[in-house]
Amino acid sequence: MKIRAVLLFVLLLGLSSHVTFAFDKKDFYKVLASNALTEIESQFDAVKTLSLPERDAYEGALMMKKAGLQKDKKAQLKLFKEGKGKLEGAINKEPENCEFRLLRLIIQENAPSALGYNKQIEQDCTFIGENYKSAPSVLKTIIRDYSKQSQKLKLPA
Repeated sequence: MKIRAVLLFVLLLGLSSHVTFAFDKKDFYKVLASNALTEIESQFDAVKTLSLPERDAYEGALMMKKAGLQKDKKAQLKLFKEGKGKLEGAINKEPENCEFRLLRLIIQENAPSALGYNKQIEQDCTFIGENYKSAPSVLKTIIRDYSKQSQKLKLPA
């Protein structure tokens, strides 16, 4: 009887390791736009389990967003720099990735100017505008929705 219980436990444990988290980009961007620290942390934990090539970019953006919600200035700066490293690393690996440029634009437009993370706003807006029509439909919707609130991103007619 004990052996069966152990075998059943091992079987269930093995099956659970093959369950993958269904990543929803719309939910990700909804959380990124929020100021709900618990939702951001939850999304970050979920993103960390992904085996997507976009993981570093998503993690970096969430870390920088989370940094803005910290009370301790040292912790804010450390977390922001770490997130920036992840996002910039992803962009350096895939400079033609429109979504990574969107993530950077979102962070740049919303980060305090004292951080100096606003040098590529125009470049990213141009890149996103030029690549908008060829983006996947889910990303097009996200870009269109963001452009409605963005001060800088204007899509071609």
